[in-house]
Amino acid sequence: MLGYPPWSTMRLALSGLALSLLCAWLCACGGGGGPAAVAQPPAPPTTCPIPVAKANPSFSADLVPALQSSCGSSATSCHGGASPTGHVAFSGTATQIHAQLVNVTPANAPAGWLRVKPGDPAGSWILEKVTKDQPGGSGFGTRMPQAAPNLCQPTVDTLSAWISAGAANN
Repeated sequence: MLGYPPWSTMRLALSGLALSLLCAWLCACGGGGGPAAVAQPPAPPTTCPIPVAKANPSFSADLVPALQSSCGSSATSCHGGASPTGHVAFSGTATQIHAQLVNVTPANAPAGWLRVKPGDPAGSWILEKVTKDQPGGSGFGTRMPQAAPNLCQPTVDTLSAWISAGAANN
């Protein structure tokens, strides 16, 4: 035993056993140490949240998650938090987001536009903003999402289908 007295060896063994039992208890109770306790980073923003177009999309189930994942829902994103720099917040509930979009005149658009004009995708500013490099002509900002790849066509088609169908809060 390399010159250690027997009581030292026993104390080390008991300390190791106590540490093992404590670790097992913490892991079983979710107190840390296990894989479930490791914080996962948030999913990166995507510009193709709807990879296959939906003919009859739901606002709350399809479009709200798509808007939040591509345009932002966190307080630090353009369309997140209580005072978004992008004029519309996608961080609220589906009902709050719907109220900010449908039949609302946008702050930075040529006259005659609505953010979402039910039944009229061509008259809906949101589609103009996500499909044109210079929406509304010069002086009305750039294509959204800003500084990111364009939204994929299936996502745009789903948004257009929802507007065509009357832009319901469903």
